[in-house]
Amino acid sequence: MLTRRAPDMERVTAALGGRGIAGKPRRTSGFAVFLSWWRFRRRPDQADLVGAVTTWAFDGIELPFGNAPHQRWISESGSVHHRPVPDAEALPGRYLLAGLADAHAHPAVGLGPSGPVALDKAAALDTLRAWARSGITLVRDAGSPRGVTLELEREGQLPVLHAAGRFLAPPDRYFPQLLGDPVPGSDLVSCGLAELGRGATWVKVIADFPDLAAGAGTGTGTEPTYPIELIAELTAAVHQAGGRVAAHTTTARAAELVAVGVDSIEHGTELDEAAIREMAARGTAWTPTLCGVLAALDNPGLPTEERRYVEGARERLLALLPLAVSLGVPVLAGTDAEGSIPQEVALLARLGLQPAEALAAASTWPRQYLGAAATSDIVTYHHDPRDDPDELTRPAAVIVGGTRLI
Repeated sequence: MLTRRAPDMERVTAALGGRGIAGKPRRTSGFAVFLSWWRFRRRPDQADLVGAVTTWAFDGIELPFGNAPHQRWISESGSVHHRPVPDAEALPGRYLLAGLADAHAHPAVGLGPSGPVALDKAAALDTLRAWARSGITLVRDAGSPRGVTLELEREGQLPVLHAAGRFLAPPDRYFPQLLGDPVPGSDLVSCGLAELGRGATWVKVIADFPDLAAGAGTGTGTEPTYPIELIAELTAAVHQAGGRVAAHTTTARAAELVAVGVDSIEHGTELDEAAIREMAARGTAWTPTLCGVLAALDNPGLPTEERRYVEGARERLLALLPLAVSLGVPVLAGTDAEGSIPQEVALLARLGLQPAEALAAASTWPRQYLGAAATSDIVTYHHDPRDDPDELTRPAAVIVGGTRLI
């Protein structure tokens, strides 16, 4: 059973060099991330895993910020050497990354002809296995139907999973096929704490959504779901219990959600500059989920009002994403229930991030922010994905939890 992860954050932060000014993640190298895992999290059963190799050699460039090639040998003790280690397995590829990360994913949610559908545990595990083989080694599950991801059996060759449990929303204020039992305001705090008790590390609150009972579509008529005072109470209680809060928001109330201390803004299509600056001061993360937000523009039948809204959101994102990165807001790549990490990286770059920053948003920065930077994961590529994010679909080697999958 997946259990709540409780890393020794002081030791992990020390290994990673902490954060820079205004909470901006430092540009930690891939091998520093690799080494920190061996010091703090080596699994005793690793030697029993099929395909497990504990000594690798790499000759190339460390992503996302490296430019000069280096030779590195990683011994079975976890030490990184500048001199050859006997019997090391040479990894193919010229570019190395310490694993991709999807910071807003739904492995237990699929897409059907009429919208999202709930998946069972077997299908969720199949999804995670496929993601691991693609090089995604860290996933933040941003909510699942009835919290099913908290019940998955742990496997050594899956991505590290940080789960938020069930979606917290009132009746008729979220996709009914995903919501399960709705959460009235009187039960919001207790239900959030209950998810932590089940093993969640995050709580996912739907802070605004259309009123489906009133006939509003999912792209129109979005309104707050809970009073801000109640979300503030939830946030304080979750923090007291050692968890963190992710808030779904596509309205201007994002600013007040930041002010009451939620830990990450999901989507955030109506953030403004003042809110971004407050996020930088507080260390609040932002997962813009560009694949999901902008996908509607590809629909020729999109109503004019909704198209105008999405186009406006795109213009705001184009202005605010580079500002957020410059101020040190942890910008995290997340695919939501559609799209892919390579597509998300490409969109981040198209909307103003430098190519290395867009790649960091899908690798180094989520690891640092989520407190999961200490992993044994390695992905290599023959060509530089900073030049073409589509290279992320063609890994040369993938190592997950000390086991080579490709």
